[in-house]
Amino acid sequence: MRPTSTLLAAFALPVLASCAGVHWQKKDGDNAALGQDLAACRKLGLERSAAMGAAVPRAEISPVFGPTGPSPADVRMQETQVVTGCMRDKGYVLVPDKK
Repeated sequence: MRPTSTLLAAFALPVLASCAGVHWQKKDGDNAALGQDLAACRKLGLERSAAMGAAVPRAEISPVFGPTGPSPADVRMQETQVVTGCMRDKGYVLVPDKK
């Protein structure tokens, strides 16, 4: 995935989710497989975001620059990007919920 696509997905996914319901769908997929794949991708996202937190110094407050290090929003965005990429690699797409 190109960096621009990744950035767009990172911002579009929360916007889509807040405006209307969306869900993961895979051709010929079933709910059991979806649940297992989503759980595996979420675990991967948590592991990678934890690694990101370990690689970057803890967020501290500098009297000159304010907070330093990754914010909770940065960590959450990293998790979301990993989960989204993982699910897409497994063949899923996000589709709007039926009304």
